[in-house]
Amino acid sequence: MFSRTFFSAVALESLIASAMAGNAILNNHCSYGVHVLSTLDNSQTFVPPGGNFVQGMAGGAGKSLKIARDPADFWAHGITQLEYTVTDTLWYDISYIDCVQGVNADDLSRCPGAEAGVMIEANGGQCAVGETAANAKQPNQAYYVWNDDWATKSCQAGQSAGDVTMTICTGSGLKKRVAGRIEY
Repeated sequence: MFSRTFFSAVALESLIASAMAGNAILNNHCSYGVHVLSTLDNSQTFVPPGGNFVQGMAGGAGKSLKIARDPADFWAHGITQLEYTVTDTLWYDISYIDCVQGVNADDLSRCPGAEAGVMIEANGGQCAVGETAANAKQPNQAYYVWNDDWATKSCQAGQSAGDVTMTICTGSGLKKRVAGRIEY
């Protein structure tokens, strides 16, 4: 049985992580609008082409922004997800699990943003970048099955403050990367 001290320590870690957490940001560079469902508060928001969505992150595991072309797709296998966990380290990933079926599924047509590439990055210190090319299956950059564990990105251990930003349709022409810089 766990002691009260253990539960108090876990609660304190979650509280500290929540206080230090930044924002989860979605930049929509697609030519179409998307709907965002936050698992933090179950709110739904429409993000027009060229728009963005910003929500404060909370500490703990298993948070995500579910991104769909049609709100009916939130429950019908048509979502791309920005997933994150804030503990003593900031963890994040791109998930295509709910828009492809299995590890051999190469059809990304139901994954919002995948047709022009998706990128996820954080600014909480020294943090990894995940990026998928247009219509490319890259298991080391995005999740296609729940347990592949190759695609999780993070900041260095102990770095938990900062924002996590996902940009969908990175190759759509709204922005480009030049020598590590982002240009519009």
